[in-house]
Amino acid sequence: MTMSNQTSTVLVLLTVGDQAELVTDLHPKSAPLRVPAARIAEQAGLPANELPGRRFTVTRLTEDDANGFTLLNDPRR
Repeated sequence: MTMSNQTSTVLVLLTVGDQAELVTDLHPKSAPLRVPAARIAEQAGLPANELPGRRFTVTRLTEDDANGFTLLNDPRR
């Protein structure tokens, strides 16, 4: 199943090394998606150490990747 060109919501569970583990519509807590934490941080505009526990929208979600991260409920705004 692929969900490209559709906005989806993801939750960053935690970061492990340079990877972030995400829970998505396609990836349950028991099998999270791993993507580079630096990519999320750059696209969302916040430090990588602040990613865990935050929710984002993504513009592209597949079984193997997610991209186009935007922070939801940004407390800085």
